[in-house]
Amino acid sequence: MSSVPPIRREVLVDAGPETAFDVFTAGIGRWWPIAGHSVHGADGTVAFTGGQLVERSAAGQRCVWGTVTRWEPPAAVAFTWYPGRTPEQSSHVEVTFAATGPQTLVTLIHSGWEVYADPAAMRAEYDQGWPAVLGQYRDHAGRPDEEEGGKHTWVALLHRPGPAAPLDGSVFDDPRFAEHVAFLDRMREAGYLVAAGPMMDAAGEGMTILRLPGTGQLARATMLATEDDVSVAQGFFSVTVRPWQVMMQAWPG
Repeated sequence: MSSVPPIRREVLVDAGPETAFDVFTAGIGRWWPIAGHSVHGADGTVAFTGGQLVERSAAGQRCVWGTVTRWEPPAAVAFTWYPGRTPEQSSHVEVTFAATGPQTLVTLIHSGWEVYADPAAMRAEYDQGWPAVLGQYRDHAGRPDEEEGGKHTWVALLHRPGPAAPLDGSVFDDPRFAEHVAFLDRMREAGYLVAAGPMMDAAGEGMTILRLPGTGQLARATMLATEDDVSVAQGFFSVTVRPWQVMMQAWPG
């Protein structure tokens, strides 16, 4: 058993525990610095989905970073940790959220270094990496609804029945519609989904609004809409991807 101690890092965020937990989990795709802290590099996504923490590359490659071992919103989340490795080479990460007045103290503990060939060296590497990651999280958790200077790409996805859609009956009753729902769930978990639903005046048609972090992400949004959505890739739906410039927003007060 390794004698290398766990890493313990704390950040104080300007939000309550519910928001802090939600930003860390459901919103992880919005703040995680994926360009420098991932397996496949920039332009990918990361999300908690199906009890796992999963990275998807721009080309659609899937890499599991870990499996959730504790899920107690808004108090704690924990998961095994093996990005780019096998589950047998898992360390362990636990994150807790404790109210401190109007703020939340977020504590991350990374342990289990004995699985690595050089535990001390691996701990030293993560000891440098976690502060940058948690700094990104802290900054975003304090302003989860801000537009960060408008640095987002907004798109409208207009869906209609494709060549493989049923000629009779509703597309919403077809078992293949589940693939579209799964796509929307992935977009929600990545923090991209703004709204989605059917058009009330056109049978089988619908619209989805996505907001991707960063400017110039139309090609990325198009790839997600046409390739990551299996219902579109297999012709059940067809989709038109429209860039959208948001000039005004009204948030509930």
